[in-house]
Amino acid sequence: MFNWMNCGPTRASGQESQEVWIWVAMDATTKIVPVIQLGPGTLEMAYAVVHELCERMQREVALPVFSSDGLRLYFYALTAHFGYGLVPEGGRQRGWQLAADFIYGQVKKLQRRRRLVKVERVMLCGNFDVLARRLKAAGLSGRLNTAFVERLNLTLRQGAALLTRRTWGAAQHASELALHVQWWRAYYHVARFHEALQVERVASQPCQGQRAAPHYRSRTPATLAPR
Repeated sequence: MFNWMNCGPTRASGQESQEVWIWVAMDATTKIVPVIQLGPGTLEMAYAVVHELCERMQREVALPVFSSDGLRLYFYALTAHFGYGLVPEGGRQRGWQLAADFIYGQVKKLQRRRRLVKVERVMLCGNFDVLARRLKAAGLSGRLNTAFVERLNLTLRQGAALLTRRTWGAAQHASELALHVQWWRAYYHVARFHEALQVERVASQPCQGQRAAPHYRSRTPATLAPR
């Protein structure tokens, strides 16, 4: 399962103040961030992010389930990449056919005065039954949500000082911010233990009739990356 979210906008100060978005794709099971890019909130940027994801995905693996917030640009970019050209029987004009196992849903959140008042879950490709079955097969709850990538958004802001809210340490250039984000990504994958990935070790023998406390082995997202 892949979650999508843009964490922006974030202002980069300098000679000319500019607004950039942080586009993030995350695997909900391994917590790996295969794509993270900085750029404007445009359709061309959404195409570039999805194109990089397609290049990083293993072709022999089944197509994952996609979920995102309510940004419409994701739908156009995803449907343009996960499909194939097809000439209908008896027709001449070549059309575009989505992959049969392509599943995509959006979680739309309505806020008023910075308070959440409504959450709407919409399936744009596929249906909820197929989505729930595939999510449960991956060891997830089976519910359409963006909680994983929203938590990643907070982790990113806490890990990169230039993204901290209400700070004087704003980035002077977008390239400077991109460098900080990529350093954070390397630390997140290789050095930072993820609590959701820890596994329980073999329990030790009980001592004097008391059950021994379980021991866990910490892991990073890089340990679950496909070789």
